[in-house]
Amino acid sequence: MRWWVVAFVSLLVVSLPHLECGRARTIDYDALEKAWEAGDEEQELRTEGDEHYRQLTDKNEEEAKALGPQMIFATLTDEHELLSEIASRWKEMMWNGGIEVNIYEVANSKLLVGLQKGIFLSDVMRFLDEQNEVKEYEWNGKAYSKDNHKGNHHKKDTKKLQRKKTRGRGTKDSKVSRKRQKSVDTTEKHDEL
Repeated sequence: MRWWVVAFVSLLVVSLPHLECGRARTIDYDALEKAWEAGDEEQELRTEGDEHYRQLTDKNEEEAKALGPQMIFATLTDEHELLSEIASRWKEMMWNGGIEVNIYEVANSKLLVGLQKGIFLSDVMRFLDEQNEVKEYEWNGKAYSKDNHKGNHHKKDTKKLQRKKTRGRGTKDSKVSRKRQKSVDTTEKHDEL
């Protein structure tokens, strides 16, 4: 019987190091992540969430304020029709353009244009620039006169839009590469037939 006891004790001694390996170890995930990131470039490590956060912080104050409800006071010229007619016409025109506004008569020749979705603020300002009845308008404590600024407050937006439209265009290389791409696409279709 002794040999059973000796065999059991020796088996226990041999399996003891293997039991320690099976235990759960605590892993330092931060150190592991930093080890994986070593050698990677900063641009490779950015996620979509990081990029979105950076874009939000880059917005200026006017863009940030424009996300909520906004009010614009429009001062009309001396020669104009009834304020109620102008207000209803403007409201209908902007509604047809996809912008929902409420327009109220404030004073003798002053209208209050209120919009719930401030993202359309630049569109409303552009609309007011185009109206002959408007002498000036005020938004966020700043007065915009049609004679003085000639629509400069929304040129920034149009330049960005033009830049996005022309990106990849305008250079000979990009035109050549598009032509090559079209020719490759058509040859692939012929090969399939």
